[in-house]
Amino acid sequence: MKKNIIKWGAILLLGTSTACHNLLDLEPKTEWTTDNFYNTEKKADIAVAGMLSQLMGPNAFGENLSMSMVYGTDEGYYSRGWDDNWPVSTNTHVSNSSAVEGAWRALYTVINNANLMIHQMNPEDFSEEKYNFYIAEAKFLRAFAYQNLASWWNEVPLRVKPTLVQSDNLMPAASQKEIYAQIEEDYKFAMQHLPHSQDGDYIPGRPNKMAAEGLLARAYMKMAGYPMKESGYYDSALVHLENIIYKDGWHDLRTSSDDSLGYRKLFLDYIGGTYELKESLFEITYNNNLEIGMPGMSYIGNSNGLTFDYRAQGHPGTNHRSVQVSPVMSMKYEGDDKRREWNIPGIQYTAAQKVTRVANIFAPQYTPGKFRKWEPANWDDVDQDNEVEEYVLLTGETMVERNQSPINFPILRFSDVLLMYAEASNEKFGSPTAEAIECLNRVRRRAGLEDIEIANLEIIASKGAFFEEIVDERLREFAFEGIRKHDLIRWEKLGEKLQELDQAMKEHPSYDPAFWTIPGITRCINNFNPAKHLELPYPLQELNVNTQLQQKSNW
Repeated sequence: MKKNIIKWGAILLLGTSTACHNLLDLEPKTEWTTDNFYNTEKKADIAVAGMLSQLMGPNAFGENLSMSMVYGTDEGYYSRGWDDNWPVSTNTHVSNSSAVEGAWRALYTVINNANLMIHQMNPEDFSEEKYNFYIAEAKFLRAFAYQNLASWWNEVPLRVKPTLVQSDNLMPAASQKEIYAQIEEDYKFAMQHLPHSQDGDYIPGRPNKMAAEGLLARAYMKMAGYPMKESGYYDSALVHLENIIYKDGWHDLRTSSDDSLGYRKLFLDYIGGTYELKESLFEITYNNNLEIGMPGMSYIGNSNGLTFDYRAQGHPGTNHRSVQVSPVMSMKYEGDDKRREWNIPGIQYTAAQKVTRVANIFAPQYTPGKFRKWEPANWDDVDQDNEVEEYVLLTGETMVERNQSPINFPILRFSDVLLMYAEASNEKFGSPTAEAIECLNRVRRRAGLEDIEIANLEIIASKGAFFEEIVDERLREFAFEGIRKHDLIRWEKLGEKLQELDQAMKEHPSYDPAFWTIPGITRCINNFNPAKHLELPYPLQELNVNTQLQQKSNW
């Protein structure tokens, strides 16, 4: 076979050398440009896949928006004190930090590709229904990109037309009101024209109707909080949350014959590549990405997974140990909460090929378990002095990639819809309603806990007490899903929770200021400046190109 390849290659080279003047005279039979690209369903699918692939990449949810930028809270922190590769999580970032520049570039690439599709697709090439479907996908992804930009940077340039020449880059930052108005318009169009997850023609991993409605509700929750603080948007959020929970009624929590195992089974689905569409309204997909034309992997479950010592035989690649669990996490889980053993089991696989408990919570081996690539084959073996302990690879990889993983990443889950409803209802009515309490209880029951009025009646006695319970419940439910920092910022609680973290660390029995990890993991606390670190600086690369954009005053 190799000889034939070489032979035909030589013939092609010979033909090229003897007839190059003829080739130069030929005109191309076909040419793809933005003017004629979006004229078939196949090409439109390729365009959507291209936008999703940007969100999959390391500059977006493959690393930056799921890990490197989201830590430095009471949930967890960057553990590698010997380097500063995740400066946003240690509050040491500047305008040309790679994560700041990379996330901005990826999100605006999605936006520009969406703008091209919206403006260049000709409705005459499709049926009206199919045309609106593709435009709705593009508008959903544009809204989602702007939602992330607004969450991290607040005011940003609002580009709704394709960038075709250099002068198109010149644009000042729009107000948050303008940005969210565009997000609202795009999501509402998507809600009208996208399929429901239960529809037979829906392709998992792509935008859908209820995801648009839920993400719009999330946008309203942000608008009601810091920095806009327009509380009337809690009413707007409730409209869409009620639609999902009650009027549509199809989405639900993942359960099992033993309800308390539903949370575990949900994340085994994300890890193993099974789409659980009832609870997972929208996710960034890796495990099944070949089905939608996007081969690729991420660092999810590698940089933030259970520690597996690289010296042990069969190393599956979870030794980066970039994320460390905070001592606050173990304090927040009630004794019977099944989420604790999934999210923070506190185990590691050692070089001696044993599964052991991590004795010191401040050791870098104390890592999250939510997006684990492996776990013990028999949990009864943990802490046993067996010669070699077996483990199970959960990702279903036939050829294990040590540096990356195929784990899907949740963006919006039904439990988030329930807890947003509980929070928004509490804010609107000034006290927890029966519906708000029931939404909280649905999440608690799945975790194996008693209803809140049985467990602690005082929590439902006032608006303030119920809100504080929501603050804690969202930490327990969404641990390590990239949500906590955004929640704390919109609640204006990031500084407060960092101080609580500092106190919890110092009061922990294992705390020793001389312990070698302490200077590294406390950077997020010591470097935090509320005048700067509730939003990101504009990237230096953008300021160099867009001369109408002025750097934020505190940066």
